[in-house]
Amino acid sequence: MIQSNWEKRRRGTITTPRGFVASGLYCGIKKNKKKYDAALVVSRTPAVAAGTFTTNKVKAWPVLYTMKAINAPRHRAYLVSSGNANCVNGPKGKIAVEEAAAEVAKNLKVPVEEILIAQTGLIGAPFPITRFKRAIPRLVRRLSCDGGRSAAKGILTTDLSPKEVALSFPLGKKKVTIAAMSKGAGMVHPNMATMLCFITTDIAITKPLLRRALRHAVDDTFNKMAIDNDMSTNDMVLAMANGQSGVPTIQKIDREYRLFREVLKEVCRIIAYKMAHDGEGVSHVCTLRLSGAKNPTEAEKAARQIANSMLFKTMLAGSDPNWGRIVAALGASGVAFNPKQINISFDDAMVVHHGSLRVLNIPKARKVLQKKGYTIHIVIGKGRGRVEFITTDLTTKYVSINASYS
Repeated sequence: MIQSNWEKRRRGTITTPRGFVASGLYCGIKKNKKKYDAALVVSRTPAVAAGTFTTNKVKAWPVLYTMKAINAPRHRAYLVSSGNANCVNGPKGKIAVEEAAAEVAKNLKVPVEEILIAQTGLIGAPFPITRFKRAIPRLVRRLSCDGGRSAAKGILTTDLSPKEVALSFPLGKKKVTIAAMSKGAGMVHPNMATMLCFITTDIAITKPLLRRALRHAVDDTFNKMAIDNDMSTNDMVLAMANGQSGVPTIQKIDREYRLFREVLKEVCRIIAYKMAHDGEGVSHVCTLRLSGAKNPTEAEKAARQIANSMLFKTMLAGSDPNWGRIVAALGASGVAFNPKQINISFDDAMVVHHGSLRVLNIPKARKVLQKKGYTIHIVIGKGRGRVEFITTDLTTKYVSINASYS
């Protein structure tokens, strides 16, 4: 939960941290001219950057490009497009990424290695690089401190709405802000998802420590959520820190680093929930809190088995407290547990206590499952392993959306 001394800006954007500007517009990639399909986020001063990337063996050209570019000591911009994944489309896709990076670097008057690129959309189609390059000067001219909302619109595909957050917290006598924007509604399955997430912060931190903090945050949030069972070719999470808050540079794992890491994780957690609620066809979001496993690895394995179960997801879709599907998924997980020690409750409605059904709580549990969001608590023993995992229901609308995506 957000601590009292953290300030949550519900209307905050990717440009809320000091020293960042952004823009977004329609450049001609999508068919619908009313939908933005390009975004640019720029740090006015050089920043350190870190990233995590899809583990899919089929990686889109922008992923391959940015995985190399992220190793530069300094960065200045995220250039993003939506509507075309620029993936599995031949060598021209690779050239398109390089030309786009060169064009934005020329317009910003910065070295090309300081540009990070992300793209998302339909796989296999030729990328319209001419139209995209033509839009880059306009993106640069439109850069402003108020451009965060436009940028958040420019990265969306099947999303119903932008997903943004900004958190501020005191560090010494200064205030530090971390902000994020993301897209992702389908193909959301660790590691990570068909998601793009861009983070900005005005903290000063070394590149290795930013990388370490980002990996920790991603592992505990985006890598513990599932809308469906598919892994994308394009997903990445990128973070830039430009030091404009004026705080001394974090150079070791100390109290300041741990506070930054905690707030960064909370930013990612908020974005993860926003993604789940905006998932394709999603009507219910469920947080699984599983405890009592032998160790955290066993806990995650058990929770993941439940979260990805099609029968469990359809149970959520029907608001049906069929707890037997939870037990069956646990049994299929390969995790050791004693069925007689199981406790299952939907929010505060317990339906299974030490392996026995409490029939009187089933009506109450059904009411819980009719809510948009809720928590299912599962205890499988007396071990110290515990995990929190975000999952969603599976509806006919999801099938409809993806049956005609192209």
